[in-house]
Amino acid sequence: MPHHRASPRSSTPAGRPLRPAQGWQPDRREFLTASAAALGTLALAGCSSLGNRPRLVSGFRFGLITDIHYGDAPPKNTRYFAESVAKVREAVATFDRAHVWFLAELGDLLADATPETSEAYLLATLDTIERELRRFDGPTYHVLGNHDLDNLSKAQVLAHLTNTGIAPGRSFYSFPTGGVRFLVMDAEFLADGRSYDHGNYDYRDIHIPPAELEWLRFELAATSAPVIVFIHQRLDGDGNVQVVNRADVRAILEGSDRVLAVFQGHDHKGAYSFINGIHYYTLKAVVEGSGPENNAYAIVDVRADLDIAVGGYRRAESMLLPYRAAGVMTTGPAAEM
Repeated sequence: MPHHRASPRSSTPAGRPLRPAQGWQPDRREFLTASAAALGTLALAGCSSLGNRPRLVSGFRFGLITDIHYGDAPPKNTRYFAESVAKVREAVATFDRAHVWFLAELGDLLADATPETSEAYLLATLDTIERELRRFDGPTYHVLGNHDLDNLSKAQVLAHLTNTGIAPGRSFYSFPTGGVRFLVMDAEFLADGRSYDHGNYDYRDIHIPPAELEWLRFELAATSAPVIVFIHQRLDGDGNVQVVNRADVRAILEGSDRVLAVFQGHDHKGAYSFINGIHYYTLKAVVEGSGPENNAYAIVDVRADLDIAVGGYRRAESMLLPYRAAGVMTTGPAAEM
């Protein structure tokens, strides 16, 4: 089977700077970059509206993993923090064998921490688990999770992660692959717009701030491609693991008529919803349970007709997410392309 990762790696653009003090406004370079991406993806998809169901030139696949919660600590209830290294190593080996185009990690790399947990220890722990993820032979992308910020700042965490082709320090950003635009969101904000920082948050106070909503509207308006979204906390359902202003976010996603699916973490048991034409798939957590049989990760196949097949490994659920129709459970991991 041919190896397909060189093209997506070379086509990934740098992230765009954000100006939160004035709200988010694209400058000329940002506008030209987005316009070029829109033209390129229009050529790949062959259609400017998802209403007519465009087709990609060919399908592709990516690896998905979340809620690793790694730390050199004894188990706590159902969380086996120290076992996450071996679980990540298994997932990365599977992704490489399957020739996925990139790896996306959906947040909470680090185990729960307190103000007494030293920054030096947390950064060393972050480096350890990031090295395991970087064993993957391809681009990697990260979503920030709340536990990553228990006693660190966003700047500290991002400085120790590799988001391929993205400008340093960006906590929300976008990249194109295979004719699809991927939007990586950051929900680690308080209601007043401040970032989560050194545990200054209540885990139920989860918001997408106005500047990020502006960015989201811009990204969706600037592309002609189908869109897939990555985020840590859930945008569907009701409870205390959801983004508080999720209805506002969903309205923007739905209004674009571009979004195929949202992939999420945070809710360790996993979940699925289909709301107004968009799939919301919550991947189960790596950290839950002892032994390799309790691992959880997935390979996601984006097909040329825009159906999406999620191949769940170990405890992760396998599903077919048809274009603009409700998902159905399937069995076993995704078939090799």
